[in-house]
Amino acid sequence: MPRPNVSDQRKTKILEVARKIFAHKSLNEVKMQDIARKAGLSVGGVYWYYKSKEDILAALLLQNAERNLALIDRLIETSAPTAQRLQVISEHIIEQVSQLSEIYLTGAKYHARLSHSTETRMVMSRIDERYRKSLAILIEQGISLGEFRSVNAQDVATILIGAYEGLMLLWVMSPQTIQLQESARLTGQLLLAGLVRG
Repeated sequence: MPRPNVSDQRKTKILEVARKIFAHKSLNEVKMQDIARKAGLSVGGVYWYYKSKEDILAALLLQNAERNLALIDRLIETSAPTAQRLQVISEHIIEQVSQLSEIYLTGAKYHARLSHSTETRMVMSRIDERYRKSLAILIEQGISLGEFRSVNAQDVATILIGAYEGLMLLWVMSPQTIQLQESARLTGQLLLAGLVRG
């Protein structure tokens, strides 16, 4: 009888454990030994699936992005007012960032440090493109329904992403002085005010 494939279960467990650890510690503070012990694996067992703690962090950031994109895709299929759907997305991401602030702070520093890496840039580029595509579909729905002014949906999606990414960057540089939730909400309100037909 063949042995069951436990790879997916182990990877899921590693990420669950790492998410909790990264939620309270920076990249430099996290040790692979801590992740292995809490996951009930040997250090070698963790390295079998992830080459480094940077790889684990990248997987967590990708996992968060996939969850956000899944939410956007679900909202595209609903008939709620488009501005309301964009507000739901904004609130979800702000809440996620606030709950996992250390992961996002660490992740932003990690991406800045590895921005020369072709692999990292490709992964981030694919994520950003998916965000742009999904948001553009939502904005196009708002235009078609007569809720939004006639604008280039791709450009607006890029501006939305840029505004939030810019806030994140400022927050990473000065987390004690930037009020991320309040600033992100105001950003969303101002951008929506420019989109909604008067």
